[in-house]
Amino acid sequence: MNFKIGDLVRFVDEPIEGHITSFLANGLVGVTDDTGFEIPVMQDKITLVHGNMRMEEDEEPQQVNLTAKFIEKGIFLALTGEQKDGLVKFFIANETSYELLVAVKEVIGNKCTGIYNNVIPAREYNQIYTANFANINKWPNLEFQILRTSRRQHNEVPPIEKTIKVKALDLINSKERSEVLPDKAWLYELDKIEENIGLDKLKAHFISHRPK
Repeated sequence: MNFKIGDLVRFVDEPIEGHITSFLANGLVGVTDDTGFEIPVMQDKITLVHGNMRMEEDEEPQQVNLTAKFIEKGIFLALTGEQKDGLVKFFIANETSYELLVAVKEVIGNKCTGIYNNVIPAREYNQIYTANFANINKWPNLEFQILRTSRRQHNEVPPIEKTIKVKALDLINSKERSEVLPDKAWLYELDKIEENIGLDKLKAHFISHRPK
């Protein structure tokens, strides 16, 4: 069986469950349980547990409110957990009125692996990844591709393409409250419009501010 980082697994011979948070040598994987302790175990001694993430098919179909205000901004990568506990969970938090088609890859060097693809309804969230705080320096770059649509009339918007590398210094900042997540989280804005100054504008800026 092919496992990946973030999978929820159960030990075959012991009543232990946890998320895969690292791959070790000689066929071993690191499984972090709810206490935050990472346990090395052979891959043939664990089995995948399904239903470890909040998925669209687990929810009742949403009724579309055609009269509510349409919210265009508010798509976040959200990290929850306590460093002392060890386990950190990554979510996509969708505070907008858009329905999101999301694909996420982990990028390590020149290699990439798809870790998540699904639809996230408006005003909802899905878990996409799990890691261990102790291995933060080894966390991969996460590459996001997001399409936004709605059954309500809306302005045309381009796809979102963004790569994020979570750094230890980022987690010094205080957690924030999301409108859709039950817990406070470190938030990374995925639909933020990055200003492209451009070479010509940059030159004009320096020329206009040149001392006379």
